[in-house]
Amino acid sequence: MKKLFLLCLSLVVITSACSKKLKTDGCPTGQICTMMFASVGTQFVDQNGNNIAVKDFKVFNTRTNKYISVKGIIEDGSQPTHYTIVTDGNKKEVSTEGDELRITATSVSANKAISVVYKISGGCNCHVEKLSGPEKIVVE
Repeated sequence: MKKLFLLCLSLVVITSACSKKLKTDGCPTGQICTMMFASVGTQFVDQNGNNIAVKDFKVFNTRTNKYISVKGIIEDGSQPTHYTIVTDGNKKEVSTEGDELRITATSVSANKAISVVYKISGGCNCHVEKLSGPEKIVVE
């Protein structure tokens, strides 16, 4: 009987230790997410709405003071004027509540510097999501 009690006590301790470990990362354990792989992107357009090319496209997280390198995207070249800001591969690089990401680039034709801020969430959410920011960035 004493051995059974010790076995049960050990199982309770192990189970509670595992439970505490799951909660220490801050994310809910019972969350159900789709298998979809999400991304957030943008396009640069001129005043007439025509797509334009940019160079030196960069994404900077103002909360962490770090640049984000897009992960997990396969560019097939079919949309050369679409620029990916983040994907689900970058989810842990942005907070659950959303971070301000500063997008910078230079227009190829006018050699003009561009800077726009997007608020994007990730973290414990199932997928990255744009909370605010323009659909397209208009370069004047």
